[in-house]
Amino acid sequence: MKFTFSTEINQPIARVVELFRNKENLKEWQKELISYECISGTTNEVNCVTKYVHKSITIIETLLSYNLPLEIKGYYEHLAGKKTVMKHNTVYRFTRITDNKTLFELKMEDVQFVGWLPKLMSKLMGRMFEKYHQDEVDQFKLFAER
Repeated sequence: MKFTFSTEINQPIARVVELFRNKENLKEWQKELISYECISGTTNEVNCVTKYVHKSITIIETLLSYNLPLEIKGYYEHLAGKKTVMKHNTVYRFTRITDNKTLFELKMEDVQFVGWLPKLMSKLMGRMFEKYHQDEVDQFKLFAER
């Protein structure tokens, strides 16, 4: 499965990228984030592994490429307790539209739900999954434009 979520942000690309890459800003636009920690490598460098603890899930991110101001690619594993429930590759892309407008895209590729319950939930609640991720992109826009 593949999904793309996007929004136009009324800020120059340099500002959008600066806000996005600063992990201190995550709690400003990721509503359920409790904490994060680099568990291997160096933050914002290829092969860095970061653990994000959210209210209902833990996400392990491995950076595959870090080519700002254009894009960041990562591999994500979602854990409920100690069990993997979803895996996917993601590309965060930043495109200059005008001097003061940037297109921000989140592309999720090769999305796999692991186990019968997550697969069933994805079928029953697919629109909620899509709404959650579009809301996250929209929250980043609101934060960036403040």
